[in-house]
Amino acid sequence: EFTESSRETVTSYPPSLILILAGVMHQLERSHISYLVSYADEKFSPFEKGKNPPTPIDSIVTEAKTTAELLINHYVRMQGQVLAQMIRKSVETRDWLNTIEPRNVRSVMRRMVEEVTVIDKQVGLLFEEGFRKSDGSETSRTFTYSVTKGGNGGYPYSSSHSGLGDSSLLSNIQKLFFEKIEVFGNVEFTKLSIVTGVIKIALKALVECVRLRTFGKYGLQQMQVDAHYLQIYLWRYVSDEQLVRVLLDEVISSTIGRCRDPVLMEQSVVELICENS
Repeated sequence: EFTESSRETVTSYPPSLILILAGVMHQLERSHISYLVSYADEKFSPFEKGKNPPTPIDSIVTEAKTTAELLINHYVRMQGQVLAQMIRKSVETRDWLNTIEPRNVRSVMRRMVEEVTVIDKQVGLLFEEGFRKSDGSETSRTFTYSVTKGGNGGYPYSSSHSGLGDSSLLSNIQKLFFEKIEVFGNVEFTKLSIVTGVIKIALKALVECVRLRTFGKYGLQQMQVDAHYLQIYLWRYVSDEQLVRVLLDEVISSTIGRCRDPVLMEQSVVELICENS
């Protein structure tokens, strides 16, 4: 029942309850079922000792594992959709074409980071840390953009951390990485994997939202500030930093594609705004 809720009733049950149930079922599947069944066979068997057939536990363990997977994936979707709805509302209710020059990170981005921090702490109480995939450098935490005018009158997007000179080629490569990200894929029973799943849903929603809006120069710069803020805080919560980088790259790339006057803010100014926020 918990895992078959429709989108309309997805918040009927507290996410914390779903998380606890997932943790309980995971622990049962890993060790407790075998112990409990063996103990019951030993203490409460109606047969003589050593003559009763052991209770088959494989089917019980399989059922517990399946239930745990359904619950944890449902938890990720619930939390991801909560953040996605928050982001969607903030994008749809703003006039991005006529907004003023950004001076702060939007409050919804600060709230998103706060919500992710809470989720991270809650999940960490029940699941182990897991392993973080790193590219072995600090480049993924350096989030800057440049826009150069192309020969066709467009504004190809490029990211300074890639080192690629051809911005059109870079854009195509970024698209390939973005399309290969499985947003609603199954997660592992680790804190990093679970929180990564939540963040992927939220950032994918941000990409989809900006593709439906029209931006002015300052609207683009505000999104640039917001994306940088998310990058410098969210990387620590994910199993693969490149996921955050690719998704936020796509946010800015999509925003540039929807912008009438695509002029990006100086990176030093972006960093200063984020530091003060």
